Amino acid sequence: MLYASTSFFYQNIFFLNKSRQRKSFVVRFFQDLSKWHLIHTSFLLHMQIPFFLFYSILIGFNLFSCLPSIAGNKEIRSPVMVQAYRYYKGLGQPANYPKALRLYLQAANGGNVEAQFIVGGMYFKGQGTDPNQREGFKWLLRAAQQGKFSPESLAIIGSMYLQGTGVPQNYQEARKYLQQAADLDDLSAKKNLAFMYYNGLVGKVDYSRALELYTAVALQGDNAAQNNVGLMYVNGLGTDVDRVQAYAWYSLAASQGNAGSMVARNNLMIQMSWEELNRAQALSVKLFKEVENAREPLPATP
Repeated sequence: MLYASTSFFYQNIFFLNKSRQRKSFVVRFFQDLSKWHLIHTSFLLHMQIPFFLFYSILIGFNLFSCLPSIAGNKEIRSPVMVQAYRYYKGLGQPANYPKALRLYLQAANGGNVEAQFIVGGMYFKGQGTDPNQREGFKWLLRAAQQGKFSPESLAIIGSMYLQGTGVPQNYQEARKYLQQAADLDDLSAKKNLAFMYYNGLVGKVDYSRALELYTAVALQGDNAAQNNVGLMYVNGLGTDVDRVQAYAWYSLAASQGNAGSMVARNNLMIQMSWEELNRAQALSVKLFKEVENAREPLPATP
């Protein structure tokens, strides 16, 4: 059984370039967005246990961040696109998002794929207009179908298909776009895919694949994914029952403020031997160090 909150939040929508340094910023930022989380509940071992899936999508919208590549792109250098960019950035005049959006829409309706991609982001962020998920989805999908996308835009498309927000719910389409985004290392896509595998929304339940995906996200510092990994180890879902692993992951999540993990860790501790507890706590420290190393920003390339 699956429950989800009725809210579906898309805020601060930007399209981020693919530099690893900026990606690490997105990873860190995701961890602070608990108010954007959808909470799903699954029945595990005849017990109702909260199982978390984040639909939070932080997209970096980096308009024309690489001028040399732009200079060689005739679509972007068109007069309408250049003027739209000037209004967007406030070059030689005050920034004016409504005028920028009107010009980008003009180019997008004329078939300019770059403009379609940008318009989708502006609708999601509410730049020059009220936020409009449905219009944003339409333009991002149109751009993606023509080969213009970012990992984050693919994750948006897949998540909207998964929830059925602004578009009829379609698990096959959700899986297609989420997989593409996950292959490009988008964390929100990996979480949503894990949820789909866990609940059999890909045709059958696949706990092993769900555990693999949740672990990958957990190692990037996501405390809800860490909680999920602990939950799967303690119940033997996709793996053998392993109280040492379960405690370590619960403890890691609890150390980052996950209250549910703290309760689960303490309840599990009373079932463990002293030797198990020592090994579990040593493992949790090891995992903590791995996560902290993954969080450290990479040095900028010269």
